[in-house]
Amino acid sequence: MMGEDRALKFDILNELFNISVGQAASLLSEMINRTLVLNVPSVQIIDMQGNHADMNAFLSMDVDGTLMVSSICFENKLTGKANLIFPAEKMRRFINLCINEGIADEINDLSFSDIDFDIIREIGNIVLNCIVGGVSNYLHINLDYSLPEVKIFNKKDFARDIKSNENYSRNMILLYITFIIDETEIDGAIMINLTLTSQQELMSKIEKIEVELNE
Repeated sequence: MMGEDRALKFDILNELFNISVGQAASLLSEMINRTLVLNVPSVQIIDMQGNHADMNAFLSMDVDGTLMVSSICFENKLTGKANLIFPAEKMRRFINLCINEGIADEINDLSFSDIDFDIIREIGNIVLNCIVGGVSNYLHINLDYSLPEVKIFNKKDFARDIKSNENYSRNMILLYITFIIDETEIDGAIMINLTLTSQQELMSKIEKIEVELNE
């Protein structure tokens, strides 16, 4: 029975995120005036302390090179940080697709202009606000957001940065995410840190939905 309860909680959480991802895809499609699909195949909760700063332990996508990370912080009823993560070469491809530029030389050109950073920041703002905000709105949880911030990391430094804030719970919500434009798939991830109190609040809200479903 405990396994079934846990599975149902994950199903509820997964469905909430998928609804929010659909909203993000719609907004991004309007922004770039092209059809864009966002897929989230699964939601996982991972134990950061058990992975010893090894990025490959919790990101299935190819992270051999540089990472582009767009982040927002939030507080109020929940406190935490959400990160939209892509390998730099995949973000270069995504930006080129968004602005209708060719992708042939993208692997050899991983430089990013101020305009590129603005695009990444806006993409992160839309995706992260839709996903975090959509779930919180459905659960009637009020949040205040910071402005999005974009940074470049290698995978070891990013893992160290993720684990450096001791205020957050050791468990993290991980969503693998795929952008699809013109049949081109761009794989990335979303990682959400919550304080322990916020994590408990989130699961409490999920449990209430679970009870209602079982009535």
